[in-house]
Amino acid sequence: MSFSTPSKAELKDMLGMLFTDLEVQDCDPVDMGADDLFFGLYIDDDDAPATLVACDLPFTAYMGSSMTMLPPPVAADAIKDGKPEDMMLANIKEVMNIVSRLFMLRGGTHLRFSTLYPASEGLSETVSGLLKNIEKQMFFNVEVPRYGTGKVGFLVPAVTQ
Repeated sequence: MSFSTPSKAELKDMLGMLFTDLEVQDCDPVDMGADDLFFGLYIDDDDAPATLVACDLPFTAYMGSSMTMLPPPVAADAIKDGKPEDMMLANIKEVMNIVSRLFMLRGGTHLRFSTLYPASEGLSETVSGLLKNIEKQMFFNVEVPRYGTGKVGFLVPAVTQ
């Protein structure tokens, strides 16, 4: 199975269906050992782990807050406290569902979002295994109007036989 990473324009178009005036810029990869990351695991039609999306706490808080119009100070407090609210996490899972399509833009196998793993709670062996075998990755700064900027990355492991 082969998957692509999206371009800046593709991510902006996809998230633009949810948010207007969103700004997206390429950025350097994040430190995969950071505790403030959240990993979305995607599985194929055989329920096999396939790809990951990594997002930092600011992306999670800002994007998760803006979807249900939680006030920007609530997102800022979640970042300061190091823990997003349950509503933010529920909303970021919906974002993870939507962005799954970005892996399949160039004829990739069907994927679906499975689980969100907070790095602060420890990663599953599945996620850790995928992280050790990343072949392609693309990271972006995403500025959510009125809220702030966070990072999101698309991670594609090498195909193993």
